[in-house]
Amino acid sequence: MNAFIRLRDDIRRFILAREMLFLKIWSALIAFIGVTCINLNIGYNKTIRKPWIAIIIAVMCAFFPIQGVSLVLIAVLLIHLLALGPQVALVALGLIVVGYIVCAYFRSKNTYNMVAVPICYSFHSPYVMALGTGLMSNINELASVICGTVTAYFLHIIKDNAQAILDETSEVSVFSLMQEQMLTNKMFYFFLAAMVAMFLVVYLLRQSSINMSWIIADVVGVAVEFIIMLAGLLLTSTKGQIPSLLLGNLIVLIVGFILNYFILDLDYSRIEKVQFEDDDYYYYVTAVPKIRIVEEDKEVKKI
Repeated sequence: MNAFIRLRDDIRRFILAREMLFLKIWSALIAFIGVTCINLNIGYNKTIRKPWIAIIIAVMCAFFPIQGVSLVLIAVLLIHLLALGPQVALVALGLIVVGYIVCAYFRSKNTYNMVAVPICYSFHSPYVMALGTGLMSNINELASVICGTVTAYFLHIIKDNAQAILDETSEVSVFSLMQEQMLTNKMFYFFLAAMVAMFLVVYLLRQSSINMSWIIADVVGVAVEFIIMLAGLLLTSTKGQIPSLLLGNLIVLIVGFILNYFILDLDYSRIEKVQFEDDDYYYYVTAVPKIRIVEEDKEVKKI
């Protein structure tokens, strides 16, 4: 166990010593993965779809904060949708603008969820963002999770019906697709409910005064989301998506344990009960110490 803790502390010190460099690498990596996912799923503009364009955008985004990277990815997405059809791009832009207004109203700072949730949706694991946001953010970020979920499902139906939209003889429109496959689709509401429920469960449990609260929040949050989505798939007769749902939930669990390993360093084996008083109150406090390993002093003798 001590070996894992030492490894984590060494990784932390290594990253903190080169924080600016790692932030640039992280922004560039997110931009590259985001542009690549957009190109693979909604790559209708042949110029932007070229691999060297993704590399140039990633290098440029290395000097942007994560919020700036999300705006660049939104621009790339809209360019691809514009090649698919002006109406599609306008509706997507409207959803994104409304999403940003909602996030601003509820003071949600993680507006990158507007892009991050759709990108994770392409990996069949959008629940990663609900879990990560619930673990590390406040209740206000529920707005960004909801807006990202709506955007992700909209892009999903656009991808599935791209050929019908491109067909000039087809009478399919974006608004009819939203009406038939989104607003009146039960699966959309199951997906939205699963994301919201997962965020709330994870957020409430990780704040509770129970041992191993983060790990319990991970497991219970994934279980609640899985039950809701499984019920939706069974009720809508789409059982073929159950394997991808299982794989996505496995990824979410792994990400949750990794976040717990690197961020939360509490030693629940040494919990202390503290009592003290002042003029007005008597306090009962449960103190959970952080894991600390004393560095070994190595003395080198020259003979």
